[in-house]
Amino acid sequence: MTLRIVPLGGLGEIGMNCLAIEQPDGILVVDAGITFPHQDLGVDVYHPDFSWLDQHADRVVGVFLTHGHEDHVGALPYLLEHLDVPVFGPPHALAMAKRRLVEHDFASHDLDLHEVRAGSLTRVGPFEVEAIRVSHSIVEASALCIETAEGFVVHTGDFTFDDAPPDGEPADVARLEAIGSRGVELLLSDSTNVDTPERAGSERGVGAALERIVSQAPARVVIALFASNVQRLISLGGIAARTGRRIALLGRSLTTQREIASAIGRLKWPSNLLVAPEEIKNVPRDQLILLAGGTQAEPNSAMSRLASGAHPHLTLDSGDSVVFSSRVIPGNERAVLALMNDLLRRGLTLHTRATDPDVHTSGHAGRSEQRRMIELTAPRAFVPVHGTLSHLLRHAELAREIGVGEALVVENGQSVRFSRQQGLSRGERVACGRIAVGQGGEPLSVETLELRAELGRRGLVCVSLRLDESGEVRDSPLVASRGVPLMDGDEAALRSVARDVTAALARVRGWRGVDLEDEVRRAVRRRVAAISGARPVVEVLLQRPSRS
Repeated sequence: MTLRIVPLGGLGEIGMNCLAIEQPDGILVVDAGITFPHQDLGVDVYHPDFSWLDQHADRVVGVFLTHGHEDHVGALPYLLEHLDVPVFGPPHALAMAKRRLVEHDFASHDLDLHEVRAGSLTRVGPFEVEAIRVSHSIVEASALCIETAEGFVVHTGDFTFDDAPPDGEPADVARLEAIGSRGVELLLSDSTNVDTPERAGSERGVGAALERIVSQAPARVVIALFASNVQRLISLGGIAARTGRRIALLGRSLTTQREIASAIGRLKWPSNLLVAPEEIKNVPRDQLILLAGGTQAEPNSAMSRLASGAHPHLTLDSGDSVVFSSRVIPGNERAVLALMNDLLRRGLTLHTRATDPDVHTSGHAGRSEQRRMIELTAPRAFVPVHGTLSHLLRHAELAREIGVGEALVVENGQSVRFSRQQGLSRGERVACGRIAVGQGGEPLSVETLELRAELGRRGLVCVSLRLDESGEVRDSPLVASRGVPLMDGDEAALRSVARDVTAALARVRGWRGVDLEDEVRRAVRRRVAAISGARPVVEVLLQRPSRS
């Protein structure tokens, strides 16, 4: 019997993690995550193309979540629109998933969610799954040991080997080693941080650095962090208590994370620790820590509003401190630097990884920890997951260096076949890709996104013409532009376009076979090019008399 691994997201990219494990009597899905856009085309999120799972819906036995980050659970609403299957995972991941599902109008009482604790065995169709605790920036992260028809497959999820995380639950090294001794046929392991030889610092070290900064700060301290870093939220609660400060949360995601972590007993802040944003003005400046989202300078985020002075509840003053307890995601460097400069212009004290290296540590294993995971589990075969092609190739090289017999690198859509007798091989390609979801919740086609990008590059000119019963133009054309240099708001320029359109139509009046829209577009493009050199998208609206 041959096992098949089908990556639908997360291989060849960062984020949007989703992978299926298939054998003849069932398909198990591990994670269903989203990713976020790098361009502002009105896209809210991207999720994997689930068409392959739709085609095999009768054989999908369930979804197993490794942890509660959005790039692992955020696509569940889109997946469960098509599949009626149970979902398994740690309590925190399920609480995050339930919140997202209810937001997408799933009825809470109809959800088939099953909590799985670390160390337990769970039967999901023909698969038996053991959840194994690993440390990560979020609580309750799990690796999965999956018993299949071809032996044990270990999926690490996102992990580190932080020995003393704030939640007190380090990776279960002994169990990983025991599973390795029992015999692991195939290891699927997180590759995100493979280019870092040794992951710097620990969450407790970050906590110590933040406490030093807070205790020495003369006024307010704003700490910008990833909202999902519950381990850091645990540390910050203790820091606030020891330094005599209270905490205010700025950002919806932070509020959500606090509510969920508190509800499942993972975040035990005292009841008097939290200050509502609208009450910030009543707290002395030297008695307040503000936790803010928007570390990547996202538009309208709490950090962007603070930097511009536009936040409704707080204006930062000279003497206040801002700490970026985060990393800059590749591609966001310019926007984050601009944000930091705006903060400096307000006379604030700024702490970043450049000035204070210990204010952040990664939640992903560095190369030395990846080596340790391979050595502990001692797999016969290896497929790297979660990373760009460069990350995957480097991780496979590491596995070969350690002595793993087979290592195969694939990207989304390229299935992998595995059997004890024949080992690893490439299987069939399957449908894959990413589906853009608009800010209104509807999917956006490739054509729509291409048009939006074109409008952004070129701008838009609209021309409206009223025609009479004989097809003649009745009035002067109405012309409007958006995003066209030397045209927007310039009435003289717009009138000159209207005159050229009128002249062009007069020139072809009475000609047979003339396409009025094409004639108008040509006239508009010539005039706009003469005015500004631009070549905008031109939309022509012909209003014809209605027929009674």
